[in-house]
This record gives sequence, structure tokens and C-alpha cells, in this order.
Amino acid sequence: MSFSTCLGDAIGRGNRVWLAACCSFAALCSVVLAGDRRHRQNILIPADFHEGKALFEKSWTPGERSPAGGDGLGPLYNETSCVGCHNQGGTGGGGANDRNVRMLTAVASSAQVVNRDKLFQGEMEDLHPGFRNRSSVVIHRHATSEEIEARLRNIESFSAVQTREEFKTLRTASRNTPALFGAGILDAIPESVLREAEKRTFPKFPEIKGRVSSLPEGRLGRFGWKAQMASLDGFVRAACSNELGLEVPGQHQTSLAPAGEFEPSKIKIDLDEDQCISLTTFLSRLAPPARRPMDNGAMPPWGYTVFESIGCAACHAPKLGAARGIYSDLLLHDMGASSGDSATYYGAPVAPPRLGDLAQAQSPRSGPAGPTEWRTPPLWGVADSAPYLHDGRADTLDDAIERHDGEAAKTRIRYTKLAFADRKALVAFLSSLTVSAERPKSAAHGRKRG
Repeated sequence: MSFSTCLGDAIGRGNRVWLAACCSFAALCSVVLAGDRRHRQNILIPADFHEGKALFEKSWTPGERSPAGGDGLGPLYNETSCVGCHNQGGTGGGGANDRNVRMLTAVASSAQVVNRDKLFQGEMEDLHPGFRNRSSVVIHRHATSEEIEARLRNIESFSAVQTREEFKTLRTASRNTPALFGAGILDAIPESVLREAEKRTFPKFPEIKGRVSSLPEGRLGRFGWKAQMASLDGFVRAACSNELGLEVPGQHQTSLAPAGEFEPSKIKIDLDEDQCISLTTFLSRLAPPARRPMDNGAMPPWGYTVFESIGCAACHAPKLGAARGIYSDLLLHDMGASSGDSATYYGAPVAPPRLGDLAQAQSPRSGPAGPTEWRTPPLWGVADSAPYLHDGRADTLDDAIERHDGEAAKTRIRYTKLAFADRKALVAFLSSLTVSAERPKSAAHGRKRG
């Protein structure tokens, strides 16, 4: 018997006691269901997500000490907040070219003809302390004092260095801000899936052959333009240190302090362990971008069929393990000298080619990325992620495709030879990969990788 029928019979018989009991039962059910909904929401959206979001959006003020007792922002920094760079399509997205990370790379060279005003004479670490243990340094856009700011501008004015033992040229490079949507899904992909992706072959496109980024600590890279970071947690801590100059557990803030003046024991933490975990939790639960329906919802759309037919899907695979709609294999691919540079960032240094001749650079068969190798970036949300490529050199999707080289050169040629309608359909497909409204994912995260 339905609740409404029961209620009618009760009124007809004048059984007010039964009516009161029915109403009390209905009210109790309502409270229980509402409580259950709240309980499930608390499970799906942990407090760490909201705490991490607040930290991600926090604007640090120069000179303001951190709640943990550290010196806060700087002394070197690129932006005053995480969202200041990661904002396209919503909190956690990519960034415009004016937020690119700028780098200097020292490359051994035999060409010693240079304007004297552009020549620095001394050891590499005298120019920038970061050169003490790596070949590339970040030239930050800002500093917390006028003195340090002036030194930064002086460093970037040089184009060569004459040390006691060798002559080195200084090459500039930049990295565009990547979108972080779906980062938790990438973090959860087992290493065995990346190994399997490395084994794939493409009879129709034999020139395409990706490889995993094997890092010195034995793990496989999956984050960063060079796949130089193995985990989202490591990527977050490195970004806090490098971009904001925040001292975090396991990662010292960047500075221009000489080795003799650097005393780690005297540096106080800016973000503690719990705050770093909250930041990572927030990013791990940012939902991957949704796809705008195409072709009246029919699958696969015409544009994707073209995308697949010319070889794009060989690297930009629509599925990787449990990650659907990723359009990436997360592997390193040789993209040719036209897109290569020797700069390294957020990870172990990579030795640049002698003489700085990228045309002669050979991609390594194992280990971290070489100068011409780049991780295949996921394409989910690509429609809202302009500019494109590692340094933002491409303004449009069409331009980005036409700048592919190396392993992708033949795919680029096939793209240029497409009929006008097919070419437009492919770009329309990519334009359907949009960023969805910011929301936490309900799926489980933190699965062990094996």
C-alpha cells in the first residue's frame, strides 16, 4: 500500500493516532536521508580539499611572515599565488605567456666571440649559485628586495661565461604553465601501465616510438614538460619552492645566497607537512575536463576519426590505464631540433650537448629526457589551454599541430595535406575538449602505483 493511500484511509476513519504516526515516520525518514546525503558529501569532499584550495588561492605579500614562522614569499618568486599562474579555465588551469618560467642554461662552446659587456668572467656559481650543481637556473621575475632584483636583471644581461677552465654560452628558454586538471588521475596510473605503453608499436606509423622517463631515484616521471617529476606531491613541493620561494619539507626555497652563507638549519618552514598534503589533495581531486558533445553525441566524431587516421592518437592516446579521455601516453618523444632546448627544471639536471648544437643531439635511450624530448601533454581541456607547446610559441591549435617535428613530422605533413573539411573537423574535435567547472572528483585517489 502506498503512503498516500494509507494517509487517505487514516483520515477517512478519523484515526488521528495513525495519521500522527505516519507523519512522524515520514519526517524521520527525511531527516535520515538528509543526514545520509551530508555524510556522503563529507566522504567525497574531505576538509583537505577546501584547505588546499585556500592555500592554492592565497596571495602572499612580500615581507609577510608565514603562519608556520618562515619568511613567507621569496626571496625569489615568479608570482604571489599558485592561482596567479594556474588560472585558465578556472583554478588549476594553465597560464598565459606572461607567466612563463624563464631559464638560463650554460652550454659548453668553442665559439668565444661575444660582446665584452655580455661576457661574465668568473665561475658559474659566482654568476648564480644555482649553477653550482646543475646546468640550468630559473631567472625569477621578482625578488623581495631591490638589491636582489637588480642582481637578477644583471644575471640575465649576460650571454656567455668565461671560467678558468672553459667558455660557456648562456641560452634562454621558457616553460609555459601547464593545466593541472585531472592531476590525481595521472598520479594514480600504475608504472606498469607506462611500461606497457612504452612497448606499443604502430605498424602504420613506425616512426613513432615513445619511452618512459626513468629518473635517478628509480621511479618513472609523469609530471612536467620533460616528465621530470614522478609524483604530484613532489611536483607541488617543487612548485612552492621554485615559483613562490616557500620553504617546505624536503625542498629548500630558492635564493641567490652563496654556498658558504646557506645554513639550512636556520631556515624556518613556510608550509608544514599537513599544508603540503592539503595542497596535493586539492589538486588530486580537481576533476578532469569534460568534453563538449559533438556530432549530436555520436561516437566517434568525424574529427576524432581524422585525428586517429593521421597518427595523432599514437602519442595522444584516448585511454591510458583507467584514465579515459586523457589523450596522452605520458611518454617522452623526440620532437626534433626545432623544438629542443637544453634547459632543465623541477628535477635532476640533464647534461646539455657539447657545443650546444641541438641538431647533433642524440636522444638517450633511457634515463631522463634529452634536449629534444618532451612528454606528451594530456589534451583534456586543450581548448581552454592556449598558448600551446612547452614555451607557448603556438597561439592556436592549428599552429601547434603545424609546429610538430621529429617523430611527429610525418603526422604534421599528413595534417597539412588533409582536405579542408577534414582539417577543420580535426580542430573542431580538439576544440570540444574543454575545461569543465571546478569540482572535486568523487572517485578514489591515492592508489598505489606498481
